[in-house]
Amino acid sequence: MKVSNADRIVFPEDGITKGEVVTYYESVAARMMPFVAGRALTVERFPKGTGSKGFMQKNAPEHFGDDLIGRHEVPKEDGGTTVYPVVDDPAAIAAFANIGVITFHAPPVTVADESHPDWAIWDLDPPSGRFDLAREAGRELRSVLDDFEITTVLMTSGSNGYHLRARLLPTADSEAVAQIARGTSALGAAAHPDLMTLAFRKADRGERVFVDWLRNAPYSTSVVPWSMRARPGAPVAVPLDWNELDSVDPNGVRFADVVSRFELDPWPDVTPIDLTSVKDRVDQVLEDAQIELDSFDRFRS
Repeated sequence: MKVSNADRIVFPEDGITKGEVVTYYESVAARMMPFVAGRALTVERFPKGTGSKGFMQKNAPEHFGDDLIGRHEVPKEDGGTTVYPVVDDPAAIAAFANIGVITFHAPPVTVADESHPDWAIWDLDPPSGRFDLAREAGRELRSVLDDFEITTVLMTSGSNGYHLRARLLPTADSEAVAQIARGTSALGAAAHPDLMTLAFRKADRGERVFVDWLRNAPYSTSVVPWSMRARPGAPVAVPLDWNELDSVDPNGVRFADVVSRFELDPWPDVTPIDLTSVKDRVDQVLEDAQIELDSFDRFRS
């Protein structure tokens, strides 16, 4: 595609140009599509490059972007609507990059079925730089999920932690999936209270990994696999094989290194999981362990 201001330096510490960013997204668009197609996207834009302040954008006015970018209107709880951008064509990924998008964030549901997630996500957020804690939490949480036959794949966040993701049949509703994510996180934190926590406020976490189960609400978002992050070195959120957990840092795969991973598919075809019967099992284990989950409002907690 024709790139405007292709020579503009987007990552000043690394000399990466806008043209290179667009070319990168053209190269990974097909790999990103299973995670973005038909979803209400939130994008992180840096029109003047990452050396200047960027912003998150979820509303897509008519003049936004390209004809390749569709729109999906969602009512707000306090009135009005948000018109999210939606893509169904890989070429739209590069079109986003051409208007300064660096990072893509997507919800666990599609616009065709906003009530039934086809992904579940556990976001491991350790204290800054404590990749060792994120790795240990990843192993322990995976073990908890395995006990419920929830098969997970692993990815770097391109930032400070890792994400565990489970591919789902869209059978359980969003509330059930979120409660399963929360319940399994609570079980992990109860078994390893010095390692993991569900405390939303950073001041309450101490030197523990926050297991963020909140990514599972219909319009909550998480970083899309293969997205660049607006950080020095241009790290990328990439799929990993579980045997790479100890060798690849959360921000360890950089823009310049991604091509070397294209021949490896660390996420083989996994049969999507039906979670409709899992919530009762999780609830029973929580009850047996005498773990009570309080009502939660992320905006007041």
